[in-house]
Amino acid sequence: MGAWGFKYYEDDDAYDFMDEIEESKSPKELIEDALDTAIESDFIDSTEGNAVIVSATYIDRQTKGTKFSESDTGEILDVDTFPERNPNIDLSDLKENAVLALKKLLGEDSELNELWLENEEDYPSWRQGIEKLIERLT
Repeated sequence: MGAWGFKYYEDDDAYDFMDEIEESKSPKELIEDALDTAIESDFIDSTEGNAVIVSATYIDRQTKGTKFSESDTGEILDVDTFPERNPNIDLSDLKENAVLALKKLLGEDSELNELWLENEEDYPSWRQGIEKLIERLT
């Protein structure tokens, strides 16, 4: 059974996409493609939705300095060390597309939104997390 939680990195798909970014020879292109795919899609499936969230966290980390590692576990997520390891990659020009993709993720044409709506207890926390990410990127 896969991991599933309302925080940005509590989903197996999120970790998988973070690994793709870290292993990519062109991480900015991969992030940009994930955002463009969501924006241009008629329906965002859950894997694409998690790619949008992860992409937005990379942009947020680089442009605002937000940290995503959980202090209680002691594990440092790759997203938090990405700017220091990749000082020549500028993601700031992707903020607008990240906001567009995240807003679409909260709409009717999003599998993640549909799935989280079914979980009345955690949906507000999941949605609030996405809204905070949008706010920081705006």
